[in-house]
Amino acid sequence: MDRDLTLGAGKVALERETGRVLKAREAHLANAPMPRIVDAIDGAVARWLDPGHALRRQAEDELPGVTGYSPEMVREGLPLLLRPFRREGLLELLRSEFGGALEPSAESEGGRSRIPRAPRLITHILSGNIPAVGPETMIRALLLRSTSLVKTSSADPLFPRLFAQSLAEADPAIGESIAVMTWKGGGQEMERQAFAASDAVVLYGSDEAIAALRILAPPGIPCVEHGSRISFAAIGREALTPRGLRDLARQTAWDISFFDQQGCVSPHAIFVEAGGECSPLEFAQALAIEMAALEARLPRGRLSPGAAGAIQQVRSAWEMRQAAGQSVALLASEGSTAWTVLYEEGGVLAPTCLNRVVRVIGLAALEELPPTIGTLGRWLQTAGVAVAPQRLGELAMALSAAGVTRICPIGQMQHPPASWLHDGRHPLRDLVLWTETEAPTPPGGQAPR
Repeated sequence: MDRDLTLGAGKVALERETGRVLKAREAHLANAPMPRIVDAIDGAVARWLDPGHALRRQAEDELPGVTGYSPEMVREGLPLLLRPFRREGLLELLRSEFGGALEPSAESEGGRSRIPRAPRLITHILSGNIPAVGPETMIRALLLRSTSLVKTSSADPLFPRLFAQSLAEADPAIGESIAVMTWKGGGQEMERQAFAASDAVVLYGSDEAIAALRILAPPGIPCVEHGSRISFAAIGREALTPRGLRDLARQTAWDISFFDQQGCVSPHAIFVEAGGECSPLEFAQALAIEMAALEARLPRGRLSPGAAGAIQQVRSAWEMRQAAGQSVALLASEGSTAWTVLYEEGGVLAPTCLNRVVRVIGLAALEELPPTIGTLGRWLQTAGVAVAPQRLGELAMALSAAGVTRICPIGQMQHPPASWLHDGRHPLRDLVLWTETEAPTPPGGQAPR
């Protein structure tokens, strides 16, 4: 849909697209064998892993202008975002969600049976920070045999359309069950109409935007929210060795810099334990070297004047702290705002201004970590860790209690598997409703009142 359509024309187009995809679902998707659906998704993703495919070339040509990401980041990053959704990743997602089965099926327990009811239609409201958001949520819907209305973000109206087109190329019949549309947000009339026709809603965006949309969803339908989140990394003293320092810094720089720190899995702070062969400050210095190297290979995208000004402000604040004799250090790109490493001894987790700005916080012991992150409990998401195996269990328990929903090795923060519990939720099962049938009361049992 063109963004300059009037509201009336947009509502007519939305009604038409809703009817179209629901008919396509009944004709093609509702009874499609799961292997065929998996093949269609795998075939679409395979197109994005082919450097010569026309859709990938179009994305590489046009996405930098649309999103602001550098051409180098788009060229290298898109395949990495989509690779988890190849066939094996999809099968693992299905098995993990449905107890080894490849789709939701009737269950029995304690004399009761449960029949699953997946949504016929899911409306997805996308954010535009990371290109993977649209494909991920479309794929999840298809694995439930649910058709989709996808409302793109004004920050990226292109890539969701291109991915939907790749699905249609891989299997035209199944591809018909997705409608990707764009309309001006904020008025809520279009969202209200889309939600009224839906059996489930998936919302991406800021907490404020999601709160305004949530109240428009019909009561009783699943409403899955992916709002504001913050991630971080933690490094134990045993990982700080001269031999491993460069590689650890390189992996951390990747987690920070991938798609310019815009994703919910991007770390805002790196907590580094003192007492290793290398100090937390030496780690920060090694990280700065690797941030510079990565900037040379995958340049950061363009910034608005406001975003560039925010980086300059935080740098100035650190320079003032240095001048005041505080235990801080500013390590930053010269002549640009391309990357910034802010070192300090002690400190709590807080959002940075992003765009490759990260704090390195020295701690006397990782046991000090939970209090430094605890105030952000419901916003916490991924923690990248580099600790000895014998310390991981206790650390994981403490991070879980603080609110973290995903723990992974540093270097893997940006690449969760297709089966990850996104924000601690089951990506498929939480969209399914169940009809429960109770067994008859046995003779002698309690009679109904």
